[in-house]
Order: sequence, then structure tokens, then C-alpha cells
Amino acid sequence: MRRPRIIPGALAVSAFGFLVGVSGCDTIKARSRAQDGVALYKEGKPVEAAAKFEEAQALDATVPTIWLDLGFADLAAYQLAIGMPAGNAAASRAIFAFEKYLEMRPGEERVTSYLVQTFVDTSHYDDAVKFFKPAVDRTPPDTQALATLGTIASKVGRFSDAATWYERRIAAEPDSGDARLALGVLLWDRLKSHVELVGKDRVEMSNRALAVLKEARRLQPASPNPFLYTNLVYRERANANLGDDPKRADLELANAYFRIANNVGKGGSEAAMAKDKAFVDDATPKADALVKVAVDAIPDGQNAPAPAPVAKDSPKKGVTK
Repeated sequence: MRRPRIIPGALAVSAFGFLVGVSGCDTIKARSRAQDGVALYKEGKPVEAAAKFEEAQALDATVPTIWLDLGFADLAAYQLAIGMPAGNAAASRAIFAFEKYLEMRPGEERVTSYLVQTFVDTSHYDDAVKFFKPAVDRTPPDTQALATLGTIASKVGRFSDAATWYERRIAAEPDSGDARLALGVLLWDRLKSHVELVGKDRVEMSNRALAVLKEARRLQPASPNPFLYTNLVYRERANANLGDDPKRADLELANAYFRIANNVGKGGSEAAMAKDKAFVDDATPKADALVKVAVDAIPDGQNAPAPAPVAKDSPKKGVTK
């Protein structure tokens, strides 16, 4: 049987806080159950450990560290039974336990990060939305919560939801280059992961990414990342199957942005960077025009140009059959 992934020091820290913080008859009993749970967890028996922590919290549910230890144990139990009913149940219990802990000790970054990672690892996207709902529904919304939901949605394959969260973050942080970069990276990843997107669909998504990355470059002119991902998006637009001329133009722009990213990141030659920036200023409208002409030439009702006809082999002269 695969041994669960034990989070180093997780229970050791929480158990210490528990030992010095409890009193009374029920809490003494709860401490004993929790000590048993810590021992079982360290032995690689998370299911049994979780049962002990459940007994402990039933005796005294007011001690935050019991909920924390229960969350760690159930998360490890989930890892033993991924895709199985027992694993799904353990994942839900882990989320509940971490949330209970954060109710008692709100804002603790370490446990919040564990909870967010649990949402991702267990694909509990809807639970994440519920947890962050108060933060994103307030006015103004918590932009970090919006960013976190976008990240979780993207990692569990909810592309449209991720794009929506990132767009809401942009609206809430109009001067944030990071907000725009996050959406640009999401769109690039979608293009890279879906090679079946060609023609109009690929161009439309690429242009959306390029527009948001243009704003990211304006807001973060000293950061290499917006330039680097602009390069990557142009490489993806070059795969739209629109012909040699649009492809060549996009790849030339991609190469120029790659050089700019390197210069920005490493403090390269100002003259070389100015030359590349002058090139992209001149070449961008020309490349866009080539792409537009190719897209406009696609027949109505079609997404991509029809494949070129394959020439039939002609009989070779001087060869008798």
C-alpha cells in the first residue's frame, strides 16, 4: 500500500500548541486522543489518525489545533484513495477541518495556503468558490481572493471560470500589470494545450491575449514576463494554419519580443532593445493585416482554410508499366 505523503512538521507544531493550551476533564481526554492521533499519523496511518482526531474534536471542538491536525490527517487519507468514495469523503472532511481552524484563527497564511492547495489537489473548485465568496462579493472585492480563485479554476480545468475571475481582478485592479499578465498566461496556456484550435478561433484567442499583454507591458515596462509571454502568444498565433506569410510575420515578431525579454531581464543593450522595439512597432500592424486578410478569406461557416489539394503523382517519362 502506498504510504501517504506526510507534511513535515505539520502535526508536531500543532500538537505542541494543543498540549499547552487545554484544560479541564474533556480537554484532557481530547488531548489524549490527539496524542494517539499524532502517533498514528507519524506511523503513516492517516485514516486511523483522523479517527482519533475526530474523537478529540467531539470531546472539545474549541481547540483550533485539533481541527488543524484533523485536516492534515484527512488530506493524507485522501491521498491514499484518490478517485475512490473514501478519498472523496476524506477530501471534504479535510476542507471542512481547515475551514473550522481558520474560523478560529482567521488570516493565518500557512493554513490558508494548505486549504487552497487542498482545493486544487482534490479538485473541489465549488468549495473554493464558497469559501472565498464573502471576500469577492464585498465592495471593493478582495483582489487576492479573485486571483486565488482564478488560479484554482485554471488548475482544475475550468478555463472559462478562470478567465472570468482574472477579468474581475483586472476590473478591481486597473493599474495592476500582474492582473493582466495572469489572464495573458491563462490564454497562452489554453492555446498551447489545444492544438486543435486553428483558423479564426486561434486568431481570436491569440488577439485577446496580445491585447491584455500589451497593457501588461505598459504597466510593467521593466518586467521581462509580459514581453516573454507576448513572444509565446505570437508563436501560437503562427500555428493558425493561415499560410506562410502570416506565419513568418508572427514568428519574426515572436523572436523580437524574445530578445526584448532577455534584454529587460538581464539589463542588456539599450541600443539593441530600442532596435527591436522599433521593429515591433513597425511590424505589428503589418502582421495583423496579413492575419486579417487570411482570416477574411476563410469561407463563411468555416473556421479554418480548406487544406491544400494534394498533387497526384504523374507518370514518369521513359518508364513502361
